[in-house]
Amino acid sequence: MQKYCFLSVFLDFTSKNEKMILVTGGTGLVGGNLIWHLLKDNDRIIAIHRRTSNQEALRFIFSFYTSTPDDFLERIDWIIADVLDENSISEAMQNISIVYHCAAIVSFVTNSEIILDTNVTGTRNVVRAAIANNISKLCFVSSIAACGSHGIDGPVDEETGWKDSSNRSPYSRSKYYSEQEVWKGIKEGLNAVIVNPGIILGVSGNLTGSSELFLHVQKGLMFYTKGGSGYVDVQDVVKAMILLTKSDISGERFILVGENCSNRNVLNWMADGFGTRRPMICIGKTVLWMVGCLLELTGKVFHFRPVIDRETAFAISNREYYSNNKIKEAIGIDFKPMKQSIHAISRFYTNNKI
Repeated sequence: MQKYCFLSVFLDFTSKNEKMILVTGGTGLVGGNLIWHLLKDNDRIIAIHRRTSNQEALRFIFSFYTSTPDDFLERIDWIIADVLDENSISEAMQNISIVYHCAAIVSFVTNSEIILDTNVTGTRNVVRAAIANNISKLCFVSSIAACGSHGIDGPVDEETGWKDSSNRSPYSRSKYYSEQEVWKGIKEGLNAVIVNPGIILGVSGNLTGSSELFLHVQKGLMFYTKGGSGYVDVQDVVKAMILLTKSDISGERFILVGENCSNRNVLNWMADGFGTRRPMICIGKTVLWMVGCLLELTGKVFHFRPVIDRETAFAISNREYYSNNKIKEAIGIDFKPMKQSIHAISRFYTNNKI
């Protein structure tokens, strides 16, 4: 049952929960899976959503874990709010103890101004509201896109410096600048932790991002690139977030990567999971960059955002390695093997005829 007045939510449930938990971006990949895991230990969870959000996405995510998703959906109390509206976010946080900020645009092709506005301004508003409402702890979901780059010199860790360049995507910049908003809040006394997940694989009700990649492979994707990156199961991401938030750790960031995989291996494992043909044609970095340039130029002439531009071409053909030593030492987490995770997700999509 939806409740649009925050007062009614708190009057009903403050007595049942010592710590009230609020999640932003609750219908997304991370937020949706996070809510499921939070509901295993909490009677109710409060989540914000915009009027245009697809709340049915959660039913699909929950069905990955249970045959009775509605039993758990009933324990979510929704508040209409927008991270770009500081007043609505501040109002939603009244009497809240813990905030998981998962709301963000995750895209390499969305207009850069929209990405920066939503991700950076939205995070700034969340941080300000958290400080104003004396939130006990904030967990912010960033990305490895906000981390530095080592190339062949060694794995990237939390101390690797971030440098802007022409190859940085608007998404990468938005997550880096979003982190700066959280660091500013920490300097003002905010109790917060930051997680930097790799490419997250998991069940999403919106079928975007990595979920869209699963669908392309299921239909018979023919091409792959030589690049690679750090990948992680969404269940490991949310488990790490919960453990960090429950801990005394504050003012730290943690890379969340299960394995450093080549793009080809990931696509092959997806194809094997669906029982389809593996991608056979390799597109080199030069060819991909030329295609990106051509599509970018065409997009400027005909006023559309291309699926691939120069920045996207670089991102999907680049190879980077990431260290997960810090998070392992902090909470002792064991990450799922990516092949195992991919096969489980592929089976779920197949069984649900997606």
